[in-house]
Parts: sequence; structure tokens; C-alpha cells
Amino acid sequence: MTEKIKVVITDIQKTVKVPKGLRMLIRRCCLATLRLQGFSGSAEIDVIFTDNEEIRKINEKIFGCSSVENMLYKPMNEDGVLGAVYVSLERASELAQTYFSSLQREAVYLTVLGVLGILGCDPEDEGSRAREEMIMYE
Repeated sequence: MTEKIKVVITDIQKTVKVPKGLRMLIRRCCLATLRLQGFSGSAEIDVIFTDNEEIRKINEKIFGCSSVENMLYKPMNEDGVLGAVYVSLERASELAQTYFSSLQREAVYLTVLGVLGILGCDPEDEGSRAREEMIMYE
């Protein structure tokens, strides 16, 4: 039996135009993150593109905090859904301008951080930056 990873991408924002090819990059980064972290099995990961106001509302509803975050993640482990990653494309666009990079790079990076969070990786642990760089390279 072949294991299958399904990446469901939903765009609930109207602030930033989703660049061509971003959905494919997001799928690839989710698969690379799972593979490089040794995940095996079938699962679904939901990636939701949102804007700053909506991510603030989600943060308040799920986590009880009213701040605007770059990205939020919520592990689920139910009905085959591993978790959800909420990415503010509005914030990713701001980060791209700040760091002189692209919206695609920032959205992918935020997604990688979210998937690592779903898998229980601590961003403060030793080697986390090297792991992130390896995944981004992949």
C-alpha cells in the first residue's frame, strides 16, 4: 500500500494576489519537510492563505491572543489531517520587502516553520536553523 500525503491549499484572503507557482512551491515544501523529518504514513496538511486581520481573528479564536502573527499552526491528528498552517500573505509580502526577498520565499519559509511546528519541532532547539535551511534548499 502506497502512503500518500495530501496538501490542501485554500486562499481566504483578497489582499495579496497569489503568485503563479506558489501553490506548487507550498506543496513541495510540505512534502520536503515531512520527508526530511522522517515522517511516514498517509496524511493531509491544510495550508490556508490569509491576511493580517483574518490571522488576528484566528489567533484570538484558537489561541486566545489578539496579535497579528506571520503564521499560525494547529496540529490536529484527526481523520488523517496532520494539521493546519495559516500563512498571512500580507505579512509575507511585508517580510519580503523588509528582507529584500520574494513573496514566494517568505510564504514557503513560513509554511516550513508551520509544518515543523505541527510535527512538534521546537524552533529554539539546537540545530533548528540548520534544519530549516536544509528544507529550504531541498
